[in-house]
Amino acid sequence: MPNTQSQPITSRLEAILQDLAGLCAARGARAWLTGGAARDLALGRAPSDLDVTVTGNGFDLARAFADAHGGAFVALDAERDTGRAVLAGPPPLTVDIGGLRAPDIEADLRLRDFTINALAVPLDAALRLPPPPAALLDPTGGLADLRAGIVRPCGPTSLRDDPLRVVRAARLCATLDLRPAPSLADMARAAVSGLDQVAGERARDELLKLLDAPAAAPWLRFLDACGALTRLIPELEPGRACEQPYVHFLPVLAHMLETVAALDWLLGGPTRAEALPVAVQAHPELTRSLPFAEEVQALMAERRAGGHHRQALLKLAALLHDNAKPQTKVVHPDGKVSFYGHQELGADAAAQIGRRLRLSRNDVRYVELVVREHMRPGQLRAADVLTPRALYRFFRDLGDAGPDVLLHELADHLATRGPHVDAQGWVAHLAWTGALLAHYYAPTPARQARLIDGNGLMAALGIGPGPRVGALLREIAEAQAAGEIATREEAIELARQRLAADDAR
Repeated sequence: MPNTQSQPITSRLEAILQDLAGLCAARGARAWLTGGAARDLALGRAPSDLDVTVTGNGFDLARAFADAHGGAFVALDAERDTGRAVLAGPPPLTVDIGGLRAPDIEADLRLRDFTINALAVPLDAALRLPPPPAALLDPTGGLADLRAGIVRPCGPTSLRDDPLRVVRAARLCATLDLRPAPSLADMARAAVSGLDQVAGERARDELLKLLDAPAAAPWLRFLDACGALTRLIPELEPGRACEQPYVHFLPVLAHMLETVAALDWLLGGPTRAEALPVAVQAHPELTRSLPFAEEVQALMAERRAGGHHRQALLKLAALLHDNAKPQTKVVHPDGKVSFYGHQELGADAAAQIGRRLRLSRNDVRYVELVVREHMRPGQLRAADVLTPRALYRFFRDLGDAGPDVLLHELADHLATRGPHVDAQGWVAHLAWTGALLAHYYAPTPARQARLIDGNGLMAALGIGPGPRVGALLREIAEAQAAGEIATREEAIELARQRLAADDAR
């Protein structure tokens, strides 16, 4: 059964619940916390988001509640009388309010997706943790399934009624450490064709919640076995049978799933043997003590502007990173195999997938960047000497995604080598990654101070604004990072020499 450690309701959440109860009472509406919010209450936990079912017009109630709290209103489903109020944080709080879809609350609950979500607590009983047993409505035996650790559909047509519930089942298993009921996989296979009609926003939210779980990879594999994964992301299907050179131990699609498993493990996820990446199963002595672990963990927990945690988006990039290998695969006359340009084509495809899933522009750019640059650390490692200029260019081009791409490269390496990973080489690999992260997290003072800005450079050289000023500033920054110059005068002299060389051509 999921962790039932009690978590008190915060004063903010208590005030929101009281305001919500007051609004419902003023409109003569009865209200219940339902779904995940009721499940959290049954487990003695304060809910992080609120699902509310009301008699009357839930759509209008959601709009009024958003307005009263200065929040954003999102029209989820006008036909089903459901709206969302998004209240600013920290942390942000989502309140979904929907009208009854049946004559009474128990009949409404029987129409839900899974028994563990077919729970309800009257709003006036929601301030007590756990609520009184008599207050909990449980017409489908959800609490017993929760205790048994099972995700069970409420009825035989539950998944066909809303095919996105196939993905939600995997997400619930991943986030609550549950297992599917024996009948669920067959029901999922029968429903997946309907995923074609699911709105991108809904698919995005379920998929990213799944990817945000500590052990996402086993449930991505569950979705793949049901046919749901490549129904949502058809670009992955060609990789299923695309074999790779001997350095890889898996075909392309299995390798991308294994990369997510390796990321799960690196970020402190699964401990069960069956959920571990193959490299760790074969070599239990491998360490996941990452350099700058605290900084990396804080980075991965960051909630981006689109509302999704960074680690979920990084796992999405890992799931997509080699998607273009099948189209770029070439077997040469000597038997060697190449995938030239797969990262560029794969980044373009990843951007298209992100837009189809209605990711924010910034999140699309992030996923696209990680996919495009995922081979960059390996290229740096393969060089005889890692020059200061190359290091500077790496973090200049990657920006704040530099640590993410380094973390991805570690996972990609484990997923490539699998049982053949070199344990001693892994230690050296971590140390090399640590050296780059040290450059990112602890830059020297000389690299922090800019020697000259554009205005100063134009005044010193007697030139006007234009593209060459930016090019000169980039050249100065690289030379400074390489330790070749350290003063304003040296920066001006370097720029003067570059201008003279350009004019001489």
